[in-house]
Amino acid sequence: MIKESCVETISQIEHAIKNGANRIELCDNLSVGGTTPSYGIVKIAVEMCHQNNVEVAIMIRPRGGDFNYSYFEYEVMRQDIIQLKELNVDAFVFGCLDENGRLDEWKMKALKETSGNVPAVCHMAFDTINPYNQLKSLDWLINQQFERLLTHGGPSESSIFDNLNHLGKLLIHSKGNITIMPGGGLNRDNLSTLVEDIPFDEVHGTQIV
Repeated sequence: MIKESCVETISQIEHAIKNGANRIELCDNLSVGGTTPSYGIVKIAVEMCHQNNVEVAIMIRPRGGDFNYSYFEYEVMRQDIIQLKELNVDAFVFGCLDENGRLDEWKMKALKETSGNVPAVCHMAFDTINPYNQLKSLDWLINQQFERLLTHGGPSESSIFDNLNHLGKLLIHSKGNITIMPGGGLNRDNLSTLVEDIPFDEVHGTQIV
């Protein structure tokens, strides 16, 4: 099982490496759900992690709040990807929705193309899509060759254990064509309870290790 630790500081990176994380998701401003980290910390994080065979996924998000970004906010995201992909990162993590709360396919596709050979991950913006539209959105992510979907399986205020049926539905529907990675409320203490119910291959959390 791949354990992805969500971090924002050098000391958190060191803790994650020491305690067995297989990958970090590097963010700034976790208090608002994570935004794009600085060039400097990405450079150092990649050097630290790759020396220890730990992957680094980079959050690309220009601000907290909703996921309906203006053209200029989108362009900030695109420019960040152009700059940061020079640092040998292992994935970019982003999510854009339109004014109707559906995937903004134009922005998502353009950011995926900008990422080039660096894998793309859709984050929990997905969870705010109407559940009736989520399987269609999942198919779109698969068709665009997104690597992973990070999902809580339901509203952010809900317990992930109340969302197991929906997480299972996403996992079955994916047919192994995209990794379904649960996160949000998972930690080292309750992880075993989750995987006893559904044997996920990858898991995510700020306290996963």
